[in-house]
Amino acid sequence: MGEVEKQKLKGTLGVTPIVMMVVATAAPLTVMVANTPLMVSMGNGIAAPVDAFVATVIMFLFTVGFVAMSKYITNAGAFYAFIQKGLGRSVGLGSATLAVVSYALILIALQGYIGYTTAAVLNDFLGAAVPWWVYSLAAVAVIAYLGYRDIELSSKFLGIALILEIAVVVLVDFAVILDKGPMGLETASFHLENIISGSPGLGILFAIFSFIGFESTVIYREEAKDPDRTIPRATYTAVLLVGAFYVISMWCAVSSIGSSNIAAFSETHGADMYLAVTEHYFGVVFMDVMHVLLITSLFACALSLHNIVVRYKYTLGRFGVLNDRFSNIHPEHGSPHVSSFVLSLFSLIAFALLIAIGADPASQIYAWGAMAGTLGYMAILSLTCAAVVVFFRREKSADQVWKTLIAPSAGLLGILGCLWVAISNLPDLIGGDSAKTVSIFVVSFLLATFAFGFWVAERFRTRHPVRYEALRQLA
Repeated sequence: MGEVEKQKLKGTLGVTPIVMMVVATAAPLTVMVANTPLMVSMGNGIAAPVDAFVATVIMFLFTVGFVAMSKYITNAGAFYAFIQKGLGRSVGLGSATLAVVSYALILIALQGYIGYTTAAVLNDFLGAAVPWWVYSLAAVAVIAYLGYRDIELSSKFLGIALILEIAVVVLVDFAVILDKGPMGLETASFHLENIISGSPGLGILFAIFSFIGFESTVIYREEAKDPDRTIPRATYTAVLLVGAFYVISMWCAVSSIGSSNIAAFSETHGADMYLAVTEHYFGVVFMDVMHVLLITSLFACALSLHNIVVRYKYTLGRFGVLNDRFSNIHPEHGSPHVSSFVLSLFSLIAFALLIAIGADPASQIYAWGAMAGTLGYMAILSLTCAAVVVFFRREKSADQVWKTLIAPSAGLLGILGCLWVAISNLPDLIGGDSAKTVSIFVVSFLLATFAFGFWVAERFRTRHPVRYEALRQLA
């Protein structure tokens, strides 16, 4: 126990840098370019802003209970620390293994897509023929360096990338608002017949995807200045800021097209819908700039996810679940450098295998990796909501019923609804002749990942009681 207390991450992060890292993980420009077209084409068209609003409400309800319970969590374990404290050590460790694998899958997916996007932009601009995986490996190398250094360096890089990507979206928003003049934006987005048209469940699902990574607030607890005040403020700020940004920007995007043209425009431009809107107002050069900033947005998201997975493994190593070398802290930078190195090595090995089998960076590495990781993420969100409710009922907390029961229960229902929509529509989301087979494999793999962590905890309980007792410290 003494050694556990000695090994602490270092940092003096305030509300602003933590919020920046959370929003960077959400990757607002990537959401606008990649998710908005999906919400329009596969969801309920012109009502996409309402989907973003509903998702914001669900995540806000989740946040109420999450923040209320956060004062009882003292380490960098994030969601699984909450789950363990509420639902027990075995479920907690199962969720930890599921979280590590889910985020690692999303990380590999993003690094693959970075290579694909960078190759498409630079190869066309320079007239080169550099393979996509060269750019992906370069991204892995830079992320490895930043992960090795202190967290403040990562937060500064993320802050610069974030400001630039938000700026271009805000410029598009202002252009639409000025173009619409005194009559304002499209009111059809909020008409009931449009909200319930198409597949609003899928629209909300893609909107929920856009909030991935906001648990970073709790993960950086040890590196935060005055965490009891900083973490709650950063969490609420991140959720509300991201939610408002999505609602307004998606409203501007669909308003620029109009309710009468949205279906045809979406079908014509497909995944490039938002880029087409940008080109309409600012021309080809600005759209090229947005392409470049899309790369930095993806990179910022990947860096933030790298930091999240590293801190998961750091905490597991610190309390004896993984090898204790994962909890080693760099003497100068105060970073979990061993955990970061191992994750970077995993990325290199994964790409070596993917390159060897000729996997496509967009349709396979990104699509399947992000989809599988997001399903795991939503399962963890559901378990966290349930853990909050169980914890406060068991402790008979004197805190407000709104914070400890009503809000987390409502959030749980909303997230479970989105998870059901995701699983039931999984074959359609994957597409192709093997969609059903891949869907069964993905769900089975995620369940097996959770079951493995659960089994390890039970094995500790029956054969290694000292290590089982050490799991208690994870919460």
